[in-house]
Amino acid sequence: MTTNNSILVSCVRSNKSDNMVWAVYAQGNEQQTCYCKSPYAAMKMAFLLKKQTGLYISDICLTRLSLEIRKLKEAAMSPEQVAAKEHVDELVEEFVEEHSVDNVLAKADEEKAKAKGKRKSSKSKASAKKQKEEVAA
Repeated sequence: MTTNNSILVSCVRSNKSDNMVWAVYAQGNEQQTCYCKSPYAAMKMAFLLKKQTGLYISDICLTRLSLEIRKLKEAAMSPEQVAAKEHVDELVEEFVEEHSVDNVLAKADEEKAKAKGKRKSSKSKASAKKQKEEVAA
């Protein structure tokens, strides 16, 4: 969704080095561009520009910045932190699967079926006792 009144963020090549920098600008006003070294700084600048001008930040640009920030964080993690994150992700998956709506409803149906089975078995035991008493009498 692009409109004329939005804030855009793009990755551009720096003139001073081979590194990529982030350009933050309002659409239609490209002359006033702010350059940032990191995606985190670019996101901060975009929100600052949003507060000053009242314009909207492009959803695509926010998504791209979020992905770049996530990549940087994952690259900076130590092996112990990576292992801990994977362990937490596995626990979250198990919890979500265990507590999903389908599983919860299936467990409730099983409990109802077991309860009905117990009632039938207790009734059948009582009727079996009556039959034995009648046979014995």
